[in-house]
Amino acid sequence: NRAPTNSEVVYSRDFIKSAENMISLIQTTTDDLKKWKVKLLELVSTHRAAISPLRSFPSEILAEIFTQFVNTTQIHWHAASSPPPLTLMQICSRWRRIALDTPRLW
Repeated sequence: NRAPTNSEVVYSRDFIKSAENMISLIQTTTDDLKKWKVKLLELVSTHRAAISPLRSFPSEILAEIFTQFVNTTQIHWHAASSPPPLTLMQICSRWRRIALDTPRLW
């Protein structure tokens, strides 16, 4: 194991600097790609929700489902959590409207 020559030291230092710059660039690119991934996943979720078959259910059917849900969950409801009708109302504005318009839930 001999000591490196001056040219080998210069070459190694240049290589290390170049490699570290490349690693930094890769890290930046990876961070940017992760941000894009999060944004794309959010957009996919939004679009999936927009075309959900549940959106086309008639309100009357949802009201019946809600009634069955409330009737079965009232038995197991714990006072520490929201009452079942209030839980349904927190899903979206349509569900809130249907729950409020369905007297059997209350």
